[in-house]
Amino acid sequence: MADKKWKLGDLEFDSEQEYLDASRDLKKIKLIMEKHDITKPSEAKAVLKEITDKPVFASSYGLKFVEKLEKTVAGAKTESASAAGSDKAPAKAAKKKKEKKVHIITKRNIAIGAVIIAVLVAAKFVVPLVMPELTAQEGEEKENIHRNLVLAYAKNQVELQTSFYNYYKNVLGEEADVALADANGQLAEAYCINLADENVSDYSDEQIEEIYVKLITAGELVNNSFNEPQAITDLKATIAQSGAAGVPGSSEEQASQGEALTDGSSKVNLVNKMMDYQQRTAAQLAYNYSRFGFTDAEVKEYVSEDMEKTFGYVVYDMKLSDSEKESYYNVFLDGGLFDGSSLVRFGTNPVEHNLPDLTPNIKLKGADGTDESVFCSQQTLVPVASVAYELHDGKKDGYLVLRGNGTGIGYVQDDDGNSVTTQGDFFLNWNGEITTGEWYYNSSQIGFLVNDQKDGGIQYVYDLAY
Repeated sequence: MADKKWKLGDLEFDSEQEYLDASRDLKKIKLIMEKHDITKPSEAKAVLKEITDKPVFASSYGLKFVEKLEKTVAGAKTESASAAGSDKAPAKAAKKKKEKKVHIITKRNIAIGAVIIAVLVAAKFVVPLVMPELTAQEGEEKENIHRNLVLAYAKNQVELQTSFYNYYKNVLGEEADVALADANGQLAEAYCINLADENVSDYSDEQIEEIYVKLITAGELVNNSFNEPQAITDLKATIAQSGAAGVPGSSEEQASQGEALTDGSSKVNLVNKMMDYQQRTAAQLAYNYSRFGFTDAEVKEYVSEDMEKTFGYVVYDMKLSDSEKESYYNVFLDGGLFDGSSLVRFGTNPVEHNLPDLTPNIKLKGADGTDESVFCSQQTLVPVASVAYELHDGKKDGYLVLRGNGTGIGYVQDDDGNSVTTQGDFFLNWNGEITTGEWYYNSSQIGFLVNDQKDGGIQYVYDLAY
């Protein structure tokens, strides 16, 4: 990395910061040259006066431009003084001036820089990684990368729209059309563009590029990784805490659905059903974590964390009186887990809870870069806090748990060189070998981080024959 050079037209820079400073200065110079003819001493003098005592330029490129202006003004004074002594002196002075002309501010460099700035400098957050990519790849590959990013952005918004719609409809009790309008309103307010209802896959390259530039300019795409607005993060946290992504499951006791119960025995009966639901969920979670050789205490700790994040209040293992159960009815009703006399069950789609939904066929990638195709099937009943998969390949088998508990705080570069945030813990038992660490997600692959080092991951496989 020590010998890496950053290029801008014919110029080379030893550091990224120098390159960025020069790019910004070039943009300023281009604007100045559009307004002034700096070959004319009067114009050069006016520009110098305008930028005097102001920190206009930060790079050697910009300082050389100032030097050029000063030489133009100084050359004019010299010619004026020499004219009084000799008629031939102006020609001689002009000749010397021409020989010392600084060629760094050329039309070619300005043209090259203008193109670069139009695409990159306006998107200042992604210059460090996008610029090397542009110089390394052909235009067609760049278009594919931009298209994939925009499609991933749209897919994420579709998932958010579904989650928000369920929250407004099933928890807050809004009518379907109002819930959908509120969900789209959240997306439109938080993001620079809402693509949830758009058929983005049919967009032209020009439309894709327009959206890509808009995402960069708005700061929602940083180093080819999405920067989630705080309003979306906050709403997702509210949904996770209230169990808002649940959907009405059975048609149990639908007679008074939508209205809070007033009969004490009915409240007790519904809390009993909640306790049964929680017990089955806890048993499934305990089974998931038991596949990794954890102690009973460790399994209990992981199950407790997932249950609290899923339900808020965990009551399945408590001895409650009928009066206490009546009190808990109101707690679960307020949390959106009861709808009148019905139990609101959680959806089984991990995507609704911001966890990845693996394809039936995946590739396990080792730290050495080798990969192995395996079949996987989801085992989790309620994937709010974690999702578990059974893995199979011939006589080999295994188990995988991804925890979306939000404990990940570090950054790591994925295989494409993009900066992503770790999500939480993962546990992998494949063919008898257990691996634990953190996982990260970039919409196309899941990466593993073990002892702060990348250690393989999971690649989705979509080319299945049905």
